[in-house]
Amino acid sequence: MGQNRMSSSIAMLGTNGVCDASMHAQATRDDARSSVFGRHCALGTHQPFPDQQTKSFKETKPCRESELYKDPDAHSKPDSRKETEPSFYSEEVDRFAALDQQPVTLHHLLETCAPPLTRSKLLANAQFLARERPVRYAKRVKLFQRLPYIVNLNPHIHNVYQAYYANFIESQGFSRVENMEDEHKFISMLARQSKLLLDIMPQIARGFYECRHYFRPDDRRRFLDQLIKMRIGLRLLTSQHIALYDQFHAKTTVSAPTKHAVLADPTHRHQGIIDNQLHVTDMVHICAQSVQAMCDMTFGDSPSFIVDGQTDVVFRYIPSHLDYMLTELLKNAFCASLKSVQDTENEIPPVIITVSKGDSRVAIRVRDQGGGIPSQIHDQVFDYSFTTTKHTSFDDPDNVVPSDGSNCVADANVISGLGFGLPMTKIYAEYFGGMLNIVSLEGYGCDAFLELPSIKLNRTPTIQI
Repeated sequence: MGQNRMSSSIAMLGTNGVCDASMHAQATRDDARSSVFGRHCALGTHQPFPDQQTKSFKETKPCRESELYKDPDAHSKPDSRKETEPSFYSEEVDRFAALDQQPVTLHHLLETCAPPLTRSKLLANAQFLARERPVRYAKRVKLFQRLPYIVNLNPHIHNVYQAYYANFIESQGFSRVENMEDEHKFISMLARQSKLLLDIMPQIARGFYECRHYFRPDDRRRFLDQLIKMRIGLRLLTSQHIALYDQFHAKTTVSAPTKHAVLADPTHRHQGIIDNQLHVTDMVHICAQSVQAMCDMTFGDSPSFIVDGQTDVVFRYIPSHLDYMLTELLKNAFCASLKSVQDTENEIPPVIITVSKGDSRVAIRVRDQGGGIPSQIHDQVFDYSFTTTKHTSFDDPDNVVPSDGSNCVADANVISGLGFGLPMTKIYAEYFGGMLNIVSLEGYGCDAFLELPSIKLNRTPTIQI
C-alpha cells in the first residue's frame, strides 16, 4: 500500500526515528553567513569546558581568549548589529553566573506541592523561582560563550543565545513576588518566556549539524548534555509552578472556618505536572496511535501494535516526559518495521510494547522486527547529530519537503533525522534515575528497554533539579 511513496520517504530516514520533515524545509543558506563562515574558518580552538585543558583541533597555535570571542575585523568595520543586540559580554551575566544554583531536590519539590495547596505555598514557590531563574539563565548564557567563536556565528545557535539572554534580562528585573497581583504578572512572564524557548532544540539541532566540523565530538556532547539537563531542570520548575497556579485558580474554594483558599480536589491526582496515577498502558496507546498517524501521513502505511504484559500498571510520573520518550522509541520501531518490508510484498510486522512493574520501578519494552542496527554503527546511536539520513536540506537545497502543518512528522517532533531523538530520550530517562538500553539482533530487530522509577518522597530524596 503506497509502496512507491513509502520507498521514497523511507530513503530519508535516520537511525533516530521518523525523518524530520521540517528539516527539509530549511531555506537556502544566507550568502552573508556563508561568507562569514569562510572568513573565520581558521578558528580551530576554543575555550575549554571547566574540567578540560585548552587544545587545538588542528595543528595551529591556540587563540587567546580575547581573540577567540571577538570579531577580528571589529576595529576595521562599523558595527552593523541592531541596538537591541545583546553584548557578548555582560558584567550582570558574569555576576549572576558566579552565584550558586539553589540545590533543589525532587523531595523538596514534592513537599512544596503536597496538598493542600495554599496561597502561601504558591507565593513561596514563586519567590524562590523568581530568585533562581536569572542565575540559571546566566549560567546557560555563559555556556554558550564558551563555544568556539565560529559556532556562535551560526544563525540558529545565535538565535538561541539571544533568546536566553533576553530571558535573563527580563528575569533579572522581576525578583520579587509579594502578593497575588505580582504572581499574576510573574505567571504571564513565565508563559511568555516558555513560549519563546519552545522550539529552541530544533534550532540547536540544525545549528550543530551545520557546525559539526568546527569542534570536537566530545566537546559537542559535553555542551549538549549540560544544556539539555539545564533545560529540563528549569522547564520542570517553571512548568510545575504554572500548573500549580492554574490548579489553584481553577479548583479553589473558600473554607468558611478559616477563610483560606485551598485546593478543592479530593483525589489529588495531579500535583502540578506530576500525575500521581499515571496509567502506562493508556499513555502507550496514545503515543502509538500518534506515531501511526505520522507514518500514515508520511509513508501511506503504518505497522500495527500490540500492548501486553501488566497492562494495569499505574505509577507516579510526569506525563510529558513519558510521552516524549515513548514517542521517540516508537518512531524508531515503526520506521524500522516499515523499512524492513520496503520493495517486498511482505506484510509489515507489528510492534510489540510490553509493560511490567517491580517494587518501585516500571519497565517498558518496545520490540520491533525491523532488521536491527548494523554492528558498525551500534555504538553511535546515542551520539548527537549521528544519523544515517543521506540527504538533508543543508546538503541539498533542492531536496525539500514542505512543513506547512500538513505533515504530522514535522509538527510532532522536528528533531528527528538530525540525531537528537535517542540521546535526548536517554537524558530524560536518566534524569530521575531511570535508564534506557537498546539491544539489537542484527538481521532481525531491536528491543528498547525503558526503565523508570516511580516518583516518591521516600525513594528519590537526593535527585537534584
